[in-house]
Amino acid sequence: MVEIMNLISTYIDKIDVGVPIFSSDIHKHVINDIINANPLVINEYINRYEKKHENFIRFKKGIYYKTSDTCFGKTKINYSELITRLYIKDNNEVFGYETGPSLFNNLGLTTQMSKYTFIATNKLQVDKVDDTIKLVKPVIKITNKNYKYLQILDIISNRFKVPIEINDYNFYIRRIIDDYNLDFEKLLYYANYYRDSDIYKKIALLAKGES
Repeated sequence: MVEIMNLISTYIDKIDVGVPIFSSDIHKHVINDIINANPLVINEYINRYEKKHENFIRFKKGIYYKTSDTCFGKTKINYSELITRLYIKDNNEVFGYETGPSLFNNLGLTTQMSKYTFIATNKLQVDKVDDTIKLVKPVIKITNKNYKYLQILDIISNRFKVPIEINDYNFYIRRIIDDYNLDFEKLLYYANYYRDSDIYKKIALLAKGES
């Protein structure tokens, strides 16, 4: 079983400090070399590795990170990467996106600051890792093909009732649509899932380039 520990060590050594390390990824790495490796045995070796390496920290069940000592204490897990992995994207699979007041503020559509980061996600069952996260049920299941459409439609419909504080709002949104290379027919298709009787008019104005 020394081989399993070596594989675990090799995998962890390649990960940068602060980057979330999921036990599921360690499992895949080990099983890629040892097809019949028992997951329970792998978990036991991960536990042994944790006990022997004080800078390998268990954040919560199934999630670890490497830390280093600084003059301010030990470094923490990268929350941005952790949130992305848990609620937004894992490898090439997209299952979430930022939305709501925090998105409007990040895009410069409002100056109002939100104490929460709003994330529309399919992973509503995943425990929140931070009290500043607000998980939102998407209007339909989020996929790689539709997440940009749903994100812009959340803005167009303004289903969170965020006050808009820019004068050239439609011009700004149209520029985002163009930058995302979105198709207006598909925007209309996904608009069917929104409970907004005015959304079609809003999309038509954007398509015409009107304010």
